[in-house]
Amino acid sequence: MSLRLQCVLTLKKILEEKVFFNALKSDFNVQDTAFANKLILTSLRRKTVIENLLKTYLSKKIPQKNKILEYVLLLGATEILYMDTPDYAAINEYVEISKKLVGKFSANMVNAVLRKIPSHREEMKNKASFPFAFEQILKQDYSKEQIALMEQMLLSEPPLDITAKENPQVSAQKLNGTLFENGTIRLHHIKANIASIDGYEEGFWWVQDLAASLPVCLSENLKDKKVLDLCAAPGGKTAQFLSKGAIVTALDISQERLKTLKENMARLKLEQNLTILCADGVEYLKGTTDSFDFILLDAPCSATGTFRKHPEVLHFKTTDDVKALLSVQQALLSEASKHLQKDGRLVYCTCSLAKKEGEAQIKKFLSEHPDFELKPLKLQNLKITEGEILDKAIIDKQVLRTLPYHMKNQGGMDGFFAAILTYKK
Repeated sequence: MSLRLQCVLTLKKILEEKVFFNALKSDFNVQDTAFANKLILTSLRRKTVIENLLKTYLSKKIPQKNKILEYVLLLGATEILYMDTPDYAAINEYVEISKKLVGKFSANMVNAVLRKIPSHREEMKNKASFPFAFEQILKQDYSKEQIALMEQMLLSEPPLDITAKENPQVSAQKLNGTLFENGTIRLHHIKANIASIDGYEEGFWWVQDLAASLPVCLSENLKDKKVLDLCAAPGGKTAQFLSKGAIVTALDISQERLKTLKENMARLKLEQNLTILCADGVEYLKGTTDSFDFILLDAPCSATGTFRKHPEVLHFKTTDDVKALLSVQQALLSEASKHLQKDGRLVYCTCSLAKKEGEAQIKKFLSEHPDFELKPLKLQNLKITEGEILDKAIIDKQVLRTLPYHMKNQGGMDGFFAAILTYKK
């Protein structure tokens, strides 16, 4: 099977079965992964604007039985518009694929449409648009201007953020990365397989977006403190806690995801002081009498804030998905609060852009738990080593709210929410 045909079939699976590309990467030969990654993820980031362009050259809608031709055209247009393949080579490849999948008549159509695409390369370079359903989620909480700024983050591949276990200056220098004072190292233009990057096998660092690293940075001294990391897999925050000397119980409902967490902790040599539990969070909390100095609830959510790295969410998520997990988040938050020591901290966070899953959940919790209050954030040690301080807009009404266009000049960051809850004194 040709590489591009495999990409077409993979894109079909992603969009029709709502599977993330990360789960399908292993189907590709190692030497093909970088190309497939760029082609498929770029097509998902640019899907809305490319399909609008393709419609102008399609005289009628593609029949449902030949729907796969939509993916052929989408990937063909993506490669022509945003990759370095010569136009004739890309067109020929996708014409042959359509001939194989559907037949000669469809190949003529694909050929005719794709030949029109190169003339639009310049105008399409800076066009970005969210799918309608995804935009409806954002419209509930953000202005047109904010949504437009988020859309601009679709125009480029995000950098790779890693967290160093120790000596971040050494890793940053070795990898030619930008160092943030909290230990995050930002790597730009990474084309290699992550596992082949210097220091990965030795366990010197782990992958973690800058925004996702912030909740643990909001903590004070964690050495020898009892920490409960709820919904912990794949383990970025668990690793942060352990590297700061905490005694950690890491819980997740997914055995498969916990397998990844275990592998990550073994690679990082951070297995000491770690207890791993596979359980439903609410059931575990209801069944234990243990209390903790620090509880991190990285609640299950719509994950809309991760669209830069996981553009699949642009096409999977709707307002119904946002609503679906609200009761689970509330139950976890309420039960977790019962296991916090009197001078402890409970951090609630989500990688969602929807305020229903963030600010509104905290407001509801505080209204129902008058013995708790928000602890003001202290975002020390979050400037870039070169001196730039994190956008002040990130701190809003005592909670952390990052948006994808924050730190835009450095490559942006995930949309993220976090709040610190403590008992009233």
